[in-house]
Amino acid sequence: MITTKRTALTLSLFAAAGVAAAEPVDGSYFDLPGCDDHGPQTFVEEFGDASVFAPDETFDHASTFTNLSACTMTDDPTIPNALVVITNLTGRFLEDLYYVADEGTTFSNIDGGAFGAASPAIRTPAFRIDEMGANQNLVFESMTFDGILEPGETWQFIVQDYGNAAGLAPDAFFSVGLSGDSPNFGVLDSSASIVRTEIPAPASSLIALSGLALLRRRR
Repeated sequence: MITTKRTALTLSLFAAAGVAAAEPVDGSYFDLPGCDDHGPQTFVEEFGDASVFAPDETFDHASTFTNLSACTMTDDPTIPNALVVITNLTGRFLEDLYYVADEGTTFSNIDGGAFGAASPAIRTPAFRIDEMGANQNLVFESMTFDGILEPGETWQFIVQDYGNAAGLAPDAFFSVGLSGDSPNFGVLDSSASIVRTEIPAPASSLIALSGLALLRRRR
């Protein structure tokens, strides 16, 4: 009976700690002169189209044009701005999301650069999806306007002065891999990645780890 209780408790603690990402990425972010500074970041998970990504990393997505600017000091009025629409189908609450260009994609609301694990490293522009600072690219949240992409929530954000050498849309999220690590599938090409950074463990995870440590001490 004691063993059964311990097993059940251990399983519940692991559940509280969360499930590992199914589409991990190995990449980094660094600030560049431009719009906003966020400091060095490590990217740990990518999200995209259901034809490529696991169900708990899936976004619905679309794009159109907008007259709005995100970072006015870098906006070229002669180049159209894109408006990307994403809907969170992962079933999870997500935050600290970045838009990272793949090879061939350009835009002007740049916070910094990003690179993956490929050698030599291929660096591409990136920005944090938010409504703060000089780069106020996040213009719509369908639920709470708090910078947290809730399950089922839709966001709209600006990719300013968007361009792609192959003519791909700014929401072509069809490959796993950051920046130069993103493969070319020929039919389903990718223009960019949406990734999240490594964030501190939530309180539930810390409690779970404390509980596991307590179980070990009792043994």
